[in-house]
Amino acid sequence: MYLYKPQSTSHIVSTLLVLLCIALSGFQAEAQSSLTDQKLEIAKIEFKGNETFDSGTLKDIIVSRESPSGFSQFFYRTFGEKLGSKPEYLDPVTFDDDQKRLQAYYQENGFYDAAIIGNTRIDSVNHTVKLMFAITENKRSLIDSVSYRGIETLPEDLRLKIVTEPIIFRGSPYIESRAIAEIARILELLGNHGYPMARFDPDRSGKYKSSSTKNFSIILVFLPGQQYHFGDVSIHVDPPRADITDNLSLRQLDFESGEIYSHEKKVSSERNLNRIGLFESAHIEHRVLDTSTASVVPIDIFARPRPRNELLPEIIASNENGALNLGLGLGYTNHNFFGDARTFNTRVRARTQSLRELFEGKGFRDPDVVAALDLEFQVLQPYLFTRSLSGSWTSSIGVEKQNSYILSILRNRVGLSKQFATYTYGFLDWTLERVNPEFLLDTVTIQTLLSAFREEDKPQFNSILTFTIQRDKTNDIFSPTDGFFHSLSLEESGILPKLLVRDRATTHTPFTEYYKVTLFGRWYNDLTPNRFNILAVKLKSGYQNKYGESKYLAVRIPLNRRFFAGGSSSVRGWKARELGAMPDELVQFGGNFIFEGSAELRVNHFRGFGKLGFIKFDNIWGVYFLDFGNIWSDISDFKMKEIAIAAGFGFRYDTFFGPFRVDYGFRLYDPKEEVGRQTIFRKQFWGETFSNGVIHFGIGHAF
Repeated sequence: MYLYKPQSTSHIVSTLLVLLCIALSGFQAEAQSSLTDQKLEIAKIEFKGNETFDSGTLKDIIVSRESPSGFSQFFYRTFGEKLGSKPEYLDPVTFDDDQKRLQAYYQENGFYDAAIIGNTRIDSVNHTVKLMFAITENKRSLIDSVSYRGIETLPEDLRLKIVTEPIIFRGSPYIESRAIAEIARILELLGNHGYPMARFDPDRSGKYKSSSTKNFSIILVFLPGQQYHFGDVSIHVDPPRADITDNLSLRQLDFESGEIYSHEKKVSSERNLNRIGLFESAHIEHRVLDTSTASVVPIDIFARPRPRNELLPEIIASNENGALNLGLGLGYTNHNFFGDARTFNTRVRARTQSLRELFEGKGFRDPDVVAALDLEFQVLQPYLFTRSLSGSWTSSIGVEKQNSYILSILRNRVGLSKQFATYTYGFLDWTLERVNPEFLLDTVTIQTLLSAFREEDKPQFNSILTFTIQRDKTNDIFSPTDGFFHSLSLEESGILPKLLVRDRATTHTPFTEYYKVTLFGRWYNDLTPNRFNILAVKLKSGYQNKYGESKYLAVRIPLNRRFFAGGSSSVRGWKARELGAMPDELVQFGGNFIFEGSAELRVNHFRGFGKLGFIKFDNIWGVYFLDFGNIWSDISDFKMKEIAIAAGFGFRYDTFFGPFRVDYGFRLYDPKEEVGRQTIFRKQFWGETFSNGVIHFGIGHAF
């Protein structure tokens, strides 16, 4: 028989409390589940305890991203992802994987005992979440020893290069990428010292961690194979030309038959062949290596020559003197002129910045016309005593027309060019130049500038020596996105005439003793991983001055050798050659000291939009720039408050010959305005600043 026994009151109460707690916990769990099921926008990502790597570096490692600003999200909703950015939301799976990514990154950099804990802080009111990563780095593993094996039979000098110039060494942190780079370094050394078949042996190599010190002992094993030498060189010219002898190619090689094989010399020799201008293309190949035969590497050169004679009409669109020049030209080129890989060029060119004024006004002598006409003859000698030294001879006669004067220029120049290193070149030019100015000024203007006019209105015959050294590590000749370009130019005039002319008073054509120094730099940085947003920066400074007797004589540095500012490649709030710190009437004569710079942000806004007819949206770039600078009559006249500042925006369209450019610049700070109205903040933006802006056209980037 089953008897029912009533429970006590206290027992009933306790049972009810337990049931209530279970119900409440279930409700809380359901509420939490409901909250996490909502889309939570990532408001912030924060790292704590990261002593070795900054937060910016760690943010690049993870996939989760902070939501962009409300302004950027507005543009995304209105125009799409090309102009804005979408909001970022928490993905629990991605968040868990981010912890693993950080863990792997720390291990790759020697922190094998690092502890990384991810946490979230939810704002249920605003539906946002803050991601937090707590990092305990612990001890970093170092390298106790590095052992290289398989190199015992190598020549002593090669063994020394391997062991004395390491990327990883005892006492340095163990970083996986550096170990990989060390393997690549040694294989490159072996490939450049006669071991093109060398390889790394991963099966017998390894890293061994000490249980006590947590440090590593590294063993790297290599299989060099046998040493090879360059063998016979066979040259294949297609189509064959009787005037192109084998010697023209052989002398451009950085190696000879019998030398130890070097991949680096093979690549540099191919570069030399393509540089001489004799071939449309040239490449060097080595035949398949057979270890059963003699240890030589037979070499084949395959070259396609340029046409012997070329007659080419030209349509000129160039960015010269800070403005777009349009014109026509005709050129003739003879490749292998009288043999020896020599090139002969002759060209006649006519170009102008004032096409409409040229035909509607008074023609070439119209004060509003800027134009030039020249005839040039040039001989290029690519091999001069050595393959790294080339020479040139150029003779030209031309007329340069500016608004207020015409320069007749007769020029003869001999130049040398030498490659000092892979990215470093030097240029030495000796120029004999006769400049005859003719001024188109009215009588009133001449009277106003009487003293300056008397010095300017004289022909000159100068002997000019110029030395330029430049280092170019940009990654593209037309549209660089990374790297830098540095240049130093030194110019002198007067030494040779001074040695030849005893009495300057008897000289019919005066010359000027002067020196000139110009520094120029360009820097490029891709702010994104995919060439979407490029930052470009330029700085230029130059100074010139007379010396010797010329300091006390009524002669000037020739007009075509002075500095000018303003224009599409200078400070773009001013027209070409219209910016100067001197009085307005003297700006046309240029200056002797220049300081200017620019910063541009180049954004590929329309990437992925496809094409419309022949227009490819991927080729369109938006540009936003800030320019500053000016010219002064002398460096002693320089004042910070006279540095003009301009800003603006532009458009680029990439073509096979470089980008077509349109820029609109306006003045942020005009030092010549009356006091109180010099800055943009003291003027009406639309009525004065923006409406008085300048439109510039050009081919190629501004710098």
